[in-house]
Amino acid sequence: MSLETAFVSTLTTEIARLEPLLDRYGLWALFVSCLVEGFGIPLPGQTMLIACALLAASGKLDLVSVLLVAWFATQLGDILGYVIGRYGVQRSLASTIKRPERLAKLERLFDRWGVGLLLIARFLDGVRQTSNLAAGILLMSWWRFLAASGAGTTLWVLSFGLGAFYLERDFNRIVEFLEPLRPFALGLTVALLAAFVIYLFGRRR
Repeated sequence: MSLETAFVSTLTTEIARLEPLLDRYGLWALFVSCLVEGFGIPLPGQTMLIACALLAASGKLDLVSVLLVAWFATQLGDILGYVIGRYGVQRSLASTIKRPERLAKLERLFDRWGVGLLLIARFLDGVRQTSNLAAGILLMSWWRFLAASGAGTTLWVLSFGLGAFYLERDFNRIVEFLEPLRPFALGLTVALLAAFVIYLFGRRR
């Protein structure tokens, strides 16, 4: 079995596993999954969105409701993650790092380039769940964060919501096409996290 086929099989299994939750809790399950992903809790928000969109394609759910719930929950979760990072984690982090000037430099860089980083992060597992906390920790300005979060959330919901809905018959082929890109996304995530840790907590020379 190829990696692509194995991934499609795994995704199909995950979607089937989520269906009892959707049958019992409806769109509340989608709401909670998308909400808590915004502040670092790794629930399957993206898989839940895909599952709901596929159910909407089969007539079991209303597509507009799926998209609105996913968008609102994701946006709210992003804001909560930013607030936790900015007013909680950042204060304790600033008092523990050895070289606070490094944190200040990262704050300036993130405020300048963070919009693009947040847009990319929305589509990367692992980074998506922690990027809002990072934006808050690095004191990204509110208006830049809200602009990036709103745009990223909209693109993400439309890509996986409308994409799964309208491309239901070709969904497996699309997943098989995207699967080879996952190692590159994972490598980028690990590299960025490692660089961040080394930069902040590196020893003085």
